[in-house]
Amino acid sequence: MMSGKEIEQMNIAFDSNKQYVVAQVPKYYDSAEDFALGLVYSLKPYVAKKLNIEENKLVLVAISKNEKIVIISEDRRCRDWLARSFHPNCIGNAQFYDNVKSELILEEIKVLVS
Repeated sequence: MMSGKEIEQMNIAFDSNKQYVVAQVPKYYDSAEDFALGLVYSLKPYVAKKLNIEENKLVLVAISKNEKIVIISEDRRCRDWLARSFHPNCIGNAQFYDNVKSELILEEIKVLVS
């Protein structure tokens, strides 16, 4: 697990609204699963604490510099919605996207929460 200080040093750009948080990570990863293991699993509790959101209500969309995307959400509705369109690999509450443009995923999430 990465510490909050290590995460802060990465200069991650956060964009949040009431339904989800997007984290733009300025680093390259070989795959979305590597991205999840290397950072995103540590990022979820950090973001929840920083933004004062209950961790079980947080929908985190993490996007690496080379468009590897990890979405972590305990909200099954969100995961099911995205799975219908993109058929991602999944482990537990995390979905991994190696070859999907972030704009497409964000558009689908906006449709879901509107």
